[in-house]
Amino acid sequence: MEFSNKPFFITVNNKFTKQFFKEYLIDGTDKDSAIQTIIDICQVDPLSYNITADEASLAQANSWIEDKFPNGDSKHLVVDSDKKIAELLYNPMGNPYG
Repeated sequence: MEFSNKPFFITVNNKFTKQFFKEYLIDGTDKDSAIQTIIDICQVDPLSYNITADEASLAQANSWIEDKFPNGDSKHLVVDSDKKIAELLYNPMGNPYG
């Protein structure tokens, strides 16, 4: 998966606890449509989560997609390859998933 438009880092935080929930990388056209796509495809409830979008450079986004953990696992999970949406994962030192 390679980004070609305008990539965005989408950060999702719990509105009530203010804790980090998930982060996505999406190839979009504008900030609002990228957020709406994440709400729709990833089924994020905007009433329970704050969703923020930060524009990234193509080089930064493609670099993140190619990057791997020391054990060879990818640093992302592909959510939707057609719409170019990836859920970003982090190393075990700061991994909210386990």
